[in-house]
Amino acid sequence: MNTIGVVGAGRMGSGIAQVMAQAGYDVILFDISNETLQNALEKIRAHLQRAIEIGTIKKEQFRNILTKIHPTTKLKHFITADIVFEAVIEDIDVKRKIFQELDDRCPPSTILATNTSSMSVTKIASATENPYRVIGTHFFNPPYVLKLVEVVKAQHTSDEVVEKTVEFLKKIGHSPIVVKDSPGFIVNRISRHFYLEPLRAYEIGLAEIEEIDQAFKLFGLELGPFEVIDYVGLDVNYVVSRSIYERFNYEERFKPVTFQAKLVEAGLLGRKTNAGFYYYVGKEKKLHDFLRREKVKYKFGKKFINLADTICKKILSQKNELNESQKVVLALTIAMIINEGFYALMEGLASKEDIDLAFKLVKFPAGPFELGEQIGLKNIINFLNLACEEFISNRYKPALLLVKS
Repeated sequence: MNTIGVVGAGRMGSGIAQVMAQAGYDVILFDISNETLQNALEKIRAHLQRAIEIGTIKKEQFRNILTKIHPTTKLKHFITADIVFEAVIEDIDVKRKIFQELDDRCPPSTILATNTSSMSVTKIASATENPYRVIGTHFFNPPYVLKLVEVVKAQHTSDEVVEKTVEFLKKIGHSPIVVKDSPGFIVNRISRHFYLEPLRAYEIGLAEIEEIDQAFKLFGLELGPFEVIDYVGLDVNYVVSRSIYERFNYEERFKPVTFQAKLVEAGLLGRKTNAGFYYYVGKEKKLHDFLRREKVKYKFGKKFINLADTICKKILSQKNELNESQKVVLALTIAMIINEGFYALMEGLASKEDIDLAFKLVKFPAGPFELGEQIGLKNIINFLNLACEEFISNRYKPALLLVKS
């Protein structure tokens, strides 16, 4: 690999371009908008300046890295690229059109990689005449910090293309994990419950946004679920949730939450618009007044509450001062993440070890199976069964493999 192509100069595309340039490769960065390209270069400059300040790169490397990035609004320049990474919006029709053009313009030896976070790589590849060279490479945001890349082998992807892609990603210092072409792959599928359970809890008045975020920080995360959604973008997060829900044939446990869609319609997209669940002024953030609400008093069964308390005690490193609502939301979320891990394992998506590794590479305190061992699978099964009764919902039904493990 000598020359790298990147399609899309948004947050992820510019991040991938930065990673490649820092690794010493010439990068052709494409976007249809000159303004977007210039904004991307400004972002990369700011990130590199920050990297100098914290000592991850030297001052003399700054200019050299920037000179390796070549912005363009013409796809014809990809004729020299050895691999092209597509990082445009999560729209299957847009992606298919791009891959059709790339397939026409790039030499047969060029690997075509999509950064889709939830869509079918096989369907994207079907827009080309050479689907053997199409592969999924799902980077995580920001890619210059998070080293995980989910490498997705589509139905017709050749073994040679998988091997070359994995080898290249290791060479640039990332950690590739090969997964099946399945909705959401590993992380976005299993971690969907990290978003959906807190969103549901707020929607039904079980807990407030700020107290939910606080509970997850006590668990060991830098940001709570609502803060993460604001960072990623409410629109992006909702599109992924919707895609996974549809591709799982409207399975109840993946059902998106209505009020998130309403916030997206209102243009409250998170940090990029300075307002999502929180609004942002400089480095300060505050919850919108209209999102403050009185909690609904739910009378849960004693066994259910005791198990929620047990789960929280086993995963929190220090004595917790969580209230009952916080315990229920945190316990439900962790139990569902563990449950989904068993669903994924049952379907042959990846190994236990790779699933756990993937979660730790995106800064989760532990993987689903490690958490299961820590808490005790019997506790998780009993808690999920009780949750089905308490919430009158089958979405908490334990996976067969979890019950039979």
